[in-house]
Amino acid sequence: QQQIQNFGDPFLLVIREGETAAEVMDRVQKKLRVPNEEFAKWKVAFISMNRPEYLQDIDAVSARFQRRDVYGAWEQYLGLEHTDTTPKRSYTANQNRHTYEKPVKIYN
Repeated sequence: QQQIQNFGDPFLLVIREGETAAEVMDRVQKKLRVPNEEFAKWKVAFISMNRPEYLQDIDAVSARFQRRDVYGAWEQYLGLEHTDTTPKRSYTANQNRHTYEKPVKIYN
């Protein structure tokens, strides 16, 4: 079984009845403003019970969400497989136990 590691910011996207994976991915690319060259490397998967089912361009996406016995919001979702481009903290910085991130203060 493949290990899934989620990263990035989740978002909601309306899936229309009969819409294909290619049509959904086109809208996702526009929403996230990902260049064509980079987006060509991305794959879309329907995730159910933490197991990916990779979708082909012609697959109907809404048909995957027909189960009624789903209990949690994260039991079924579309996942986008791509490289995590967020900056990583250096290994040595993580080794220093006195290193901490500055807390956020919210004033009313």
